[in-house]
Amino acid sequence: MINELKLAIAKSRIARLKSSSSHEFALPVRSALLVLESHNLSKLPILLKMKQELGIKDTNFKVVLFKNKQENFSEFDGLTFVKEDLNVIGSFSNKELLDLSKNRIDLLITFAEENNVPINLLATICSACLKVGNSPGNEKVLDVVIRSGDDAGVFASEVIKILKQFKRNWNE
Repeated sequence: MINELKLAIAKSRIARLKSSSSHEFALPVRSALLVLESHNLSKLPILLKMKQELGIKDTNFKVVLFKNKQENFSEFDGLTFVKEDLNVIGSFSNKELLDLSKNRIDLLITFAEENNVPINLLATICSACLKVGNSPGNEKVLDVVIRSGDDAGVFASEVIKILKQFKRNWNE
């Protein structure tokens, strides 16, 4: 019951907050945050190719994994968070996550299902110039939605195409 209340309050907070990007997007992309669900962890190598393609330094490309509390991913070296990190006021109690969300980044990438409230909340509160994701129901949270389903290869190539289009338009 408490978890449902937390999720309902978080959904309400997402609806109230300004969901669009917090800064004007400019090229080149120098920093990025990738947020994905644990069941998509096997797709991480495909998604990491975007970092190489964009020429982002390892130190400026962060990966955050949303997982179930009982899951253990010892091979994952990034920040993880769980539904239990949501508190009763619809915010996160995880200090690392809160600190990360305050840092300005150029590009926020989510690879998750549309009804993932914790990921949607993180995407909403992050200070990002451009927010891109693969969930068609998240148009209010994301600036660009790529309808790739769970095909990480298609998603990654479409993100790169969109950014190259921005670059072409920027240079004209």
